[in-house]
Amino acid sequence: MKEGIRKNLLNKRLEHKNIKEDSGKIVKKLLSLPEIQNAQTILLYYPHKNEVNVLPLFEILSFKGKRVLFPKTVNEEIHPVAVNSLKDLRKGNFGILEPEGKKTEKEHIDIVIVPAVAFNKKGYRIGYGKGFYDRFLKDFKGLKVGVAYDFQIVDDLPVNEHDVPVDIIVTPTNLIKVNKESSIRN
Repeated sequence: MKEGIRKNLLNKRLEHKNIKEDSGKIVKKLLSLPEIQNAQTILLYYPHKNEVNVLPLFEILSFKGKRVLFPKTVNEEIHPVAVNSLKDLRKGNFGILEPEGKKTEKEHIDIVIVPAVAFNKKGYRIGYGKGFYDRFLKDFKGLKVGVAYDFQIVDDLPVNEHDVPVDIIVTPTNLIKVNKESSIRN
């Protein structure tokens, strides 16, 4: 079932015509979140195959003095690496731009912005099926914020024991607080 949902929504995302507009709405909502405003260190991602474009956040957060990280994949794990300029990113695994540099341990990260192929309203997600984010988020103590286009929110999503939900989902038209106790760790 996951594979069918993944294939259907990946195709829909590749055909999505309002990427720039919808991504802009999502970025604006993200910037309005008190959790983002109060965070010091945030893990973003480099958009791939029409994922929500969160790159405008990089410049804004960096300008505000936040430490911004991007994921580097090493041995099927996410290694968050601080980035000073998007020009520092190089093509890595799966053709996605990744940083070089020293890994930042997850206990030093306040917020992870999480992409997905689909989310349900309980915060569970389907990604590309490799489990990178589930393994990374398994013992992550900070805030997990999912971003998606409206059509990527589905009612029925198979969930496995290793799946890790996000705390908040941001779409162009919605802000879904999955876990009411969500807050930045001190």
